[in-house]
Amino acid sequence: MSTLRDQVDADLRSLIEAVLQAHDCGDDAGLWRTLAELGLGELTGREERGGSGATWREAAELVRALARRGCDLPVGESDLVAGRLLDEAGVAAATPALRGWTVEDGEEVPAASHPLVERMVVLRRTTSGWRLADVPAGAAPPGAARWHEVSAETVDRAHALAALVRAVQITGAMEAVLDLAVEHARTREQFGRPVGKFQAVQGLLATLAAEVALARSAVDAAVLVAAAPATPLEQLLASVAVARSCAGHAAEPVVRNAHQVVGAIGTTQEHPLPGLTRRILGWRSADGGTRAWDRAVLQDSLDGVSSSALDLFPEEVEERS
Repeated sequence: MSTLRDQVDADLRSLIEAVLQAHDCGDDAGLWRTLAELGLGELTGREERGGSGATWREAAELVRALARRGCDLPVGESDLVAGRLLDEAGVAAATPALRGWTVEDGEEVPAASHPLVERMVVLRRTTSGWRLADVPAGAAPPGAARWHEVSAETVDRAHALAALVRAVQITGAMEAVLDLAVEHARTREQFGRPVGKFQAVQGLLATLAAEVALARSAVDAAVLVAAAPATPLEQLLASVAVARSCAGHAAEPVVRNAHQVVGAIGTTQEHPLPGLTRRILGWRSADGGTRAWDRAVLQDSLDGVSSSALDLFPEEVEERS
């Protein structure tokens, strides 16, 4: 079975790696300018509004690569959630920008999740249904703002996609944590030999690697569902629930075992591990947290909604049948 990464063009993967290697994650403004100039800022956006017309596969590769480097730049939220809402509403003349999204609560738009976010896609529920407006971040939606109708299903899908973006970020950071732990175990010596030679450390690394692999598989399956055209909302919600549940439960053993392997040096400000593990735990708590997604998986089971591998990889099942 090919991995999700194998389905992304090798040249695009190389471009993403080259861009991230050339930028310090502390310079988010410079990174965003480069991503926008190269067409990576809105990978899945419609071409008529300046997007690149790519799929969730390519966008997930970028989101995961950013998370592996501990970068908080909300490119995934901007492209895969806010941008999709604009596309669903038929807003073809939207101003190119790094965007957030929110459901209207009061007179002012809530603060953006990142200081570089310039505009917010605001959802408003009315007696006749849902509407959205594209407004400057931090400002009250002006009365003259142009509001566009969107369906309730589009709003539900946006919530699911936002949760999936977090899952992709979690697994990206987990992969970086695993690499750090393995490298430390390979190079750090104690009692005259690498600490990775000790059975206790090997056990910690084995559990860490298994949790990362399970979470990555569940998240990749959900990304494939999101990437498929005309995926029913019920199937998307089920796959996202499984992905978030698996990623959420993996977070604790991944964080714990990595810090046990790396030891005290992994708590210092200079070491990259604390930044990654804090992000993993923060992203895990977003969009309802693990317990809420566990309840969703349970409810799907009670309702007979299938989340088996056969449903998550329909195109591969068809090829084997």
